[in-house]
Amino acid sequence: MKADKKQKWVAPSARIANLLRERVASLKPGDSLGTEVAIAEECDVSRMTARKAVNELVEAGLVERRAGVGVFVRGVGNVTRNWKFIAGNLLWDAAIKAAGAARREAAGIGAELELRDCGGDVKTLLAEIAALPDSGATGAIVVSVHSKELDAAVRAVAGKGFPVVVVDEDLGTKTNVSSVVAENDIGGRLVAEQIVRAGHRRLAFIGDLVADTVRERWSGFSKLAAELTGETPLKYDVKGEDRLGDWGTEVRAAVVRIAKRKVRPTAVFCSCDAIARHAMRAFTEVGLSVPDDISLVGFDDDPIAEWTTPALTTIRQDFSAMGREAVKALVARIAKPAAPGATVAVPVEFVARESLARRKN
Repeated sequence: MKADKKQKWVAPSARIANLLRERVASLKPGDSLGTEVAIAEECDVSRMTARKAVNELVEAGLVERRAGVGVFVRGVGNVTRNWKFIAGNLLWDAAIKAAGAARREAAGIGAELELRDCGGDVKTLLAEIAALPDSGATGAIVVSVHSKELDAAVRAVAGKGFPVVVVDEDLGTKTNVSSVVAENDIGGRLVAEQIVRAGHRRLAFIGDLVADTVRERWSGFSKLAAELTGETPLKYDVKGEDRLGDWGTEVRAAVVRIAKRKVRPTAVFCSCDAIARHAMRAFTEVGLSVPDDISLVGFDDDPIAEWTTPALTTIRQDFSAMGREAVKALVARIAKPAAPGATVAVPVEFVARESLARRKN
């Protein structure tokens, strides 16, 4: 008598997905398959296993989740890819541009992107992220606020198998979270090159070095500046306690320290346009003129940058491109959820305006 062939092992989530496919075939569009909790209990598996099985059917276009209700057979024309775009504050122009572009990109592939504005409250932002696996969404894009709490929250939901992409922070390839950032190091180098080309040799930097993006800007700026001038620029670290707050007081303190130096820098690179605007006002308050006494360069190219007096020289980030790339990265994450995180770097551009002047000998 011949021995029975060894049966091929099938992952529990794949087994449940096959069972659900059989049920879908016998139901009508709009019929309920129950909740993930009910599916897990019936099949005697963990809720995570049930969620993986449902995710497989959602991506195949067979079913859709309805938040707080359950899983339903998909009807013709229904949106099956429901994603979220979560921002700490959608009043920030960068977040608005990224969100708008992401939404259009998602619509182009038949996905619905829900915008979630946390109104400048970090606790609300963290709660939104923590709730993602049970939200009915099948993926999310999160705009970083550069805090350990946000990083932990994102890693936690990604660890549960929920696809996440972070914009404006690189969480590294050792996680299963993908990232979309600007070429921050190159931006810093462009600033150093243009400032030195304008004849400046004594340079300074004001920025929030908690953020990895800002550390990259500082690294590119300081290394090239040191190569070109023989001296490392002065560094003033603005430690904003409120990640979504106003750092005007801290920036003014840095400006006062610069103004009191016996030999002052003649040009200052600020890590973002918001800090540059605070610095511009503070330099005026301490009796120094921009750019006659001190030149100033920002980073971001916020809409208000060209309307300051003087108009702000800056580095332009393409936030719309970042939004589009975030959607592409999310699609890739959903297709291969176990793959290591990937990072996309979007090019930047130097924008010359009046706040950077040629140094007078």
